[in-house]
Amino acid sequence: RELGGTGMGQWLAPAGGYFISYDTLPGLAKEVVRLAADIGVKLTPAGATFPYGNDPQDCNIRLAPTFPSLAEVQAAADAFVVCVKLASIRSKLG
Repeated sequence: RELGGTGMGQWLAPAGGYFISYDTLPGLAKEVVRLAADIGVKLTPAGATFPYGNDPQDCNIRLAPTFPSLAEVQAAADAFVVCVKLASIRSKLG
């Protein structure tokens, strides 16, 4: 609900699993992961779904929660949204 219609990326709702694959604007996945780490949220490395972790567009992030409570998932999701927005706005301001 926070990122839909913003043009800051895209994702597919998981069908039968709990992984979410999010594509940032090109060139921002590593920055989003870094911003999240700076505030204490550990994300899967950017490009982890690509061979050798090399995403040529630096846009893919796999969200893969491991044993969190619902409150922790919500807090991490909120933090992720803030990081995506911050990286996207910074990239537009150049």
